[in-house]
Amino acid sequence: MKRIYLNEKENENEKDFIIERKEKQYKFPKLILIMRSELYRGMFLSVTEDKSNKVTDYSELSNKSFQIFEYWIYSNQIKEEIQITQEIINEIEIGIDYFQLNQTNPNLFDLLINKFNNQN
Repeated sequence: MKRIYLNEKENENEKDFIIERKEKQYKFPKLILIMRSELYRGMFLSVTEDKSNKVTDYSELSNKSFQIFEYWIYSNQIKEEIQITQEIINEIEIGIDYFQLNQTNPNLFDLLINKFNNQN
């Protein structure tokens, strides 16, 4: 496994990446996003890509879907108390494809489907 180092001279603000949702901004550590998404891995590790704190807009996700996404980014799990519906699965499937989150282990979509099937 390749080790990923952030520049030691990088200031504290550059270690986070801003994800925007409606009018609120969330800071995610770049290293976590690199571990979870091919898109972010390419963005942050590319030698030609601008590595500034670009803002990714997740406004199209519902509150519940964004909570699932946010919790999963940090824990690789889905909260036990969250009820998964077909609507949430459809919405997150689009987000997974768009943000290239489908090559992670465990896969968020697989976790959602398993939880949905276990609920029903």
